[in-house]
Amino acid sequence: MAHERNDKKPVVSPFIFLALFIFLHLFFYYICMMSKTIAIIFLFIAGILSHSLQAQAYRTEVFSTRIQTLRVSVADKWELPPIIDLYAGDPVEISFDVLGASPEYLTYKILHCNADWTLSPLIEPEYMNGLQNNPLDDYNNSFNTRMDYVHYKLLVPNDNINLLVSGNYVVQVFSEVSELPILTACFSVVEPEANIEMKVSSVTDKGANTKYQGVSFEINYGNQIQSPAQDLKVYVQQNNRSDNEAKLIKPLSIQNRKAVYDHNPALIFEAGNEYRSFEMITTLNTGLNIEAVEFHSPYYHSILTPDFLRSNRSYSFYEDINGKVFIRNQDAYDSNLEADYQFVHFYIPSEKPLIDHVYILSEAFHNILDARSQMEYSPIDKGYVKTVLLKEGYYNYLYVTRRNDNSPASTSLTEGDFYQTENEYRVMVYSRTVGTRYDKLIGVETLQFK
Repeated sequence: MAHERNDKKPVVSPFIFLALFIFLHLFFYYICMMSKTIAIIFLFIAGILSHSLQAQAYRTEVFSTRIQTLRVSVADKWELPPIIDLYAGDPVEISFDVLGASPEYLTYKILHCNADWTLSPLIEPEYMNGLQNNPLDDYNNSFNTRMDYVHYKLLVPNDNINLLVSGNYVVQVFSEVSELPILTACFSVVEPEANIEMKVSSVTDKGANTKYQGVSFEINYGNQIQSPAQDLKVYVQQNNRSDNEAKLIKPLSIQNRKAVYDHNPALIFEAGNEYRSFEMITTLNTGLNIEAVEFHSPYYHSILTPDFLRSNRSYSFYEDINGKVFIRNQDAYDSNLEADYQFVHFYIPSEKPLIDHVYILSEAFHNILDARSQMEYSPIDKGYVKTVLLKEGYYNYLYVTRRNDNSPASTSLTEGDFYQTENEYRVMVYSRTVGTRYDKLIGVETLQFK
């Protein structure tokens, strides 16, 4: 019996089409909702990153080991801090060396900052005239040195850049091979509108003539300041340090357009000790506090005299420059180009390591306490050691201890604290009145305690 051939197509239920339609609809809805969620997450993350970038506090520092001897000061006045007058005076001078024999194409960008060195809301035309990303065209090769380098110098303001407002500024320098800066250099511009009367005393609320020094001052402000407790931001530094900087908002009292800052615990500083020094200005003989000069091809090494802890010793006066550095080679016509680089070996004898981390505090490290300035304990050498590449010159430094990144450094264990110590204190007064969008620097006063 022959089988009957069935050519009929199977019948698909309309419920299956309906179910498929609902499934696809829900699927695409889910995808769209996930896309929105992902987009929202990305926007949230971008907002956090943007806020973090906005809240980044800038400081003078380098981001490459090839960048050495970054200096920021008033032009031709190495001993002065990088603070200039908005309307008159010398420009700021920024200089540094790039290790190597060949010049590189470098550009710079200028940013305006708030009183706390975070990025201000001002846009470029509000704080400067000129274009960004100008080339650094003032450079020269080192001469007659074992370590080749190219010395760069930049003046601000200059023919290409004019600054329009006071406050804090950051110069970022870029190479053509990276979008990230190779260094940042900080300076301030003041438009004097306030008069500061300042005093430093060894008689403080923590004791008289012990181990502390206290700062007090009065700010005579102008008519533009209506609410000094809210409008003024005051910063007080000891020897250009930022780790123990006092940040004050409200004064003790206000009287006759005068804000009085006194009897504030933040204004009492550890007195510390006179800075240690060494002078490395030649390879022909040993200089101040240098035990030996050795040649290990192809470079020279200066071995410093062991630096013993001074916390248990009596105070002795030493002439110092409060942590600053003066670049110098005794035989050079231009030390910026003829001073060589040497490896400097620091050593603190100690039978056992201290509880806290030990750092070298100096302008040589931009007064930053990080891996570059941190000492390491050596059980073999029975002490703390550090080898650093430095340009020839006269150097001031202290040894300080620090438990964590959020605490100020202390001289108590390493140097001792003596009320007789000569220290430099600086008061910087910023204002932001109603209707303004940036922190104006309206007064700066510096006092040498002797």
